[in-house]
Amino acid sequence: MERFDASRETVRKALDRPVLKGFVVRRPGLGTFVSSGTDNHLVGILVQQITSYIFPYVVLGAEDYLFRNEYKMLLGNAAEDPVKERQILNEWIESGVKGLMIDPVYSSTKRSNKDLVRSMARSGVKIVLVHSHWDIDQVSCVILDDDYGGRKAAEIFHEYGHERVAVMYKSTHLPSVTRARSFIDRCNQLGFDRIYEKAFNVSEFTGAPMQIAHELLGLPEKIRPTAIFCYNDATALQLHLVAKRLSLRIPDDLSVIGFDDGPIGDFRDILTTFAHPKEEVGRKAVEILLEMLNGAKPSRHLMKPELIERASVTEAR
Repeated sequence: MERFDASRETVRKALDRPVLKGFVVRRPGLGTFVSSGTDNHLVGILVQQITSYIFPYVVLGAEDYLFRNEYKMLLGNAAEDPVKERQILNEWIESGVKGLMIDPVYSSTKRSNKDLVRSMARSGVKIVLVHSHWDIDQVSCVILDDDYGGRKAAEIFHEYGHERVAVMYKSTHLPSVTRARSFIDRCNQLGFDRIYEKAFNVSEFTGAPMQIAHELLGLPEKIRPTAIFCYNDATALQLHLVAKRLSLRIPDDLSVIGFDDGPIGDFRDILTTFAHPKEEVGRKAVEILLEMLNGAKPSRHLMKPELIERASVTEAR
């Protein structure tokens, strides 16, 4: 501070950069020291929305594995904004981060940062995507078998005799689109009488699914869907709330299947859904990432979600 006539805050910020690059280490109560090695044991984890019920568990699984392998973690929240996502990634790369685990926002659209991820991978940054797969040669991924989820939901509704069905999904999210496409394709194969496809392009936490639910459940009874597949449990919960307002009972008047097995209160106790292996996704992603940092080739890991049958599906009336 005296030599450069700088404030304490300026000096602190100046020391942040060599810490991120692994040149120096901070030891609480002792001070800041030159690192004994040149390896950067720092991994960046960037999630879509940290307040979602999925991502905290994914991060927990990742952090636990990193801690046991003596790596440190930077956590970024893109807040479902591709501009913010790009800014965070660029700042991390500038700071010297060599390994990234990313759950990309707007992954099914041209607004995604796919080109940036490809460019970073070509420059030598090791990257593992979770939930979305972009077929980038140098990039690994850990994804769920979303095709299975959509296909199985259609088959369950068919087994219970439903003829009018619907799917509610997020059009900007690649796993959501995959689940919806698989559901619709299987429904067409099974010969349902009516198939309603309802998509929204904003966060489900804005309440957008409630408007769609009103549209579907407000249809005349003879053409109203008797069974609805929701791309995640947050969407299913909003459908449930609208059904209650309209005095429709689940499953007596409406069968529902969700996805994630998320902690969404009492509705979870009856909701048939697919369990998302949240913490295992995080652990597997950073396991692959650390292997890549040690010279392993990129890989693709597919996890099959477990069907959990509860009480939200019954015979069509």
